[in-house]
Amino acid sequence: MKHAIWIGLALAGCQTHFIPDNDYRATVEKDFESRRALFASSPAPLFAIFDAPMTPREREAMQFLYAYSPLVDVATLDGAYFLEQTREAFRAREETPWARAVPDDIFRHFVLPPRGGKETLDSARKVFHDALRERVARCATIEEAALEVNHWCRERVIYHPTNARTMSPLATRQNARGRCGEESIFTLAALRSVGIPARQIYTPRWAHCDDNHAWIEVWTGGVWKYLGACEPEPRLDIAWFSLPVRRAVYVEAEVFGRYEAADEEVVLVDAAGSKVNVTGHYTRARRTVVRVLDDGGRPAAGALVEYKVFNYGEFYTVLAPRADERGECRLTLGEGDLMVWASDGGRYGVGQLSARADSLTVVLDKGEGAVYASLHELRPPAEGTMEALSTDAERGANERRIATEDSLRGAYLATFVSRAEAGRVAAELGVDSARFIPLVAAARGNGRGVIAFARETPVERREVAMDLLEALPEKDLQDTPPAVWRDHLEGAWAHRATPYYKEYILNPRVRDEQLTAYRAAIAARGIGDVEGWREEVARMPRVDSLYRDRVATPPTGVLRAGRLTASSAEIFLVAAARSVGTPARVNPVTGRAEFFVDGGWRGSGDAAEDAARRGKLIVYHDGVVRDPLYFLHFTIAKVEGGVARTIDLGSDAGVDMGAGAPLSAIFAAPLSLEVGDYILAHGNRRADGSVAAGMSAFTVREGETTRLRLPLQPTNDQPEILGKTSPLIPCTVNGQREILAPPPGGYIAVAIVEANAEPTNHLLRDIAALSPELEALGHPIVVLFENAEGVKILASGDFRPFPSTLLAGVDAGGEARRQFDAEGASLPVLLVINGDGDILLRSKGYRVGLGNRLLQAMSR
Repeated sequence: MKHAIWIGLALAGCQTHFIPDNDYRATVEKDFESRRALFASSPAPLFAIFDAPMTPREREAMQFLYAYSPLVDVATLDGAYFLEQTREAFRAREETPWARAVPDDIFRHFVLPPRGGKETLDSARKVFHDALRERVARCATIEEAALEVNHWCRERVIYHPTNARTMSPLATRQNARGRCGEESIFTLAALRSVGIPARQIYTPRWAHCDDNHAWIEVWTGGVWKYLGACEPEPRLDIAWFSLPVRRAVYVEAEVFGRYEAADEEVVLVDAAGSKVNVTGHYTRARRTVVRVLDDGGRPAAGALVEYKVFNYGEFYTVLAPRADERGECRLTLGEGDLMVWASDGGRYGVGQLSARADSLTVVLDKGEGAVYASLHELRPPAEGTMEALSTDAERGANERRIATEDSLRGAYLATFVSRAEAGRVAAELGVDSARFIPLVAAARGNGRGVIAFARETPVERREVAMDLLEALPEKDLQDTPPAVWRDHLEGAWAHRATPYYKEYILNPRVRDEQLTAYRAAIAARGIGDVEGWREEVARMPRVDSLYRDRVATPPTGVLRAGRLTASSAEIFLVAAARSVGTPARVNPVTGRAEFFVDGGWRGSGDAAEDAARRGKLIVYHDGVVRDPLYFLHFTIAKVEGGVARTIDLGSDAGVDMGAGAPLSAIFAAPLSLEVGDYILAHGNRRADGSVAAGMSAFTVREGETTRLRLPLQPTNDQPEILGKTSPLIPCTVNGQREILAPPPGGYIAVAIVEANAEPTNHLLRDIAALSPELEALGHPIVVLFENAEGVKILASGDFRPFPSTLLAGVDAGGEARRQFDAEGASLPVLLVINGDGDILLRSKGYRVGLGNRLLQAMSR
């Protein structure tokens, strides 16, 4: 019987239609024609590729891609690109028995689409296919092939925290590192390139710590199994996050196109794609129902229902479906507490969905001018245990492979431009080496692109060229072609005497859009002032109802399509203003474009009107936390149309997520805000992952100052003694044997780690991210490697600066391992010990949020 099914599935690839289901094919054709009609009057012929010859199956596949691709793809990519992607996908499907056996619907949603998440698209499919084709041809099963692809990915990319913009797969390969979202997109592209169905999985935010994570699921013949991207294990369904994900309250996959799967919980299907709730794959889950009533007690059909997790100081929305005609939303969730915020476009209501309950009723009883405060105890799902899922022999063989893969990646890193070579180029070009060398080093695999840009720039413009590069986030140095920088240097040169020139004219980066050469294209339109562009943008059709704005369309795409989404409109206005010589930016509080005109920043032509519609805010605190941090202990959200949107009052733009500015800096003077209703969200996380959280609603009134206390609650964590040991740490530092101990009345942390292992890198980056806080505590942190070679990775440049209290050494002969019962344990092993030898923290293996647990243990 199994043999017959295999043959039947293989023959499916030979049928006439790419979409064999008549009803589904009709839906796709209708959606495609709707999209094509939308762009009928676009400046560029975006759908011209459909006049080219192609087979019926290719045409249906192309219609599917064009029907559901986001605006950024349709607007910026040529039709030939999509046709090449389609043909490459079909080719990969025919090359192995297991690829030919992939069902049509799985292939359609999880192999064919070039887009996997929020990345910039490129031609990685062909490049990766050519590199992997022979390697996977030797694999007997699709599961074996997926494991082999992940080993190939490890040879090229390793984890490194970066900002929120997602590089293309080829750029990630060139950079040789990326955050988890980039690792997963890179791995997804590699898997799909050889016909393996793959999808990006992520928990938008953890419930038990301030972070999130993304990984990959692969389809293995009827079952979805997971893997850690660029983190190969001996088998599927094994990863360092296998235990933390058991504490998740919501885990999802975003799927390309209208996805119809009877065996999965599809929680959203619209014109922009689908979402699948996969929480039950990873943790104990419960079926919940939220009922929304209007203020008259009637079912609020169609109400927006936002499920929120407290994370990084805000009540973050992990999913926002609409209530059905009975005013209900049904959702599978992990066994933890959440907040639910429901709204109908005007009024709203808030409630806590307890882990001990499977239902909640929310009444829309709040509206404009509402003032209230509430406190909430939010507990994540309980921490569980897990048995080893692979044998010692399998793990040993896997670790040996990883060591080889790391050496291969190291050999590639050795091809990057050295600081010495960058210094010689600086001398040759007559530029300041103190500025030029760090730019080349930060560019990593694109260092020669920086050199090429400098060489091609006329001598008199080289200083301004370095101003341009220095204005950019590090990631833009790593994946931007020199031609893009040239466009911006040439387009901005004439305006160099303007105020805010470097930051808000020369700098091409607006938000997190794809960086493109937009200045020449904007200049070619012949509109020479901001007001002219404001009028032009006002005439462009908005397409938010058809395109969920996950990836902003860059200015070049807006010009080609003549269409806008909400965020791309603001980005475009800023880009156009900078192109005509007016300083411009997106206001971090309002999210709207504003311009520096007549000595002040404003979003309209009437400065007096702008100033009058504002008030001031002062937030103070009572010392529960020394100096609370934005995006950790608190945030402020503006309520408009019944929906609360967090405003940015001081984030760390260098990384995807992390704590921001301290309260003392944000409110050193009264903060100017637009009049309106706001929410102060606050929370203090305990060592067990639970949060003492709350929200305070307040109103900013015109010309008035609002004073508000930040009511952080104490965690009341009591130092729990987990055992006894010697407080003396034996190790070797710089070749000398040392015995380290806690300072009087303080603590010492000791981490026993494995060099270049992914869990070690996660822990080290946790420590680096918390460097200021750990530095202020002053307690020593000792990181012990197996040998002196491991110590060198701390100076590799792959990490942010560590606290000065961190000391790296060698556990010579495994003495510390034996002392702390760490022989054979999953690394890293982390302990916090006081002078009496009391163990206040003990952890084996990396767990999400381990850095915060370290900080909490050493803060007692």
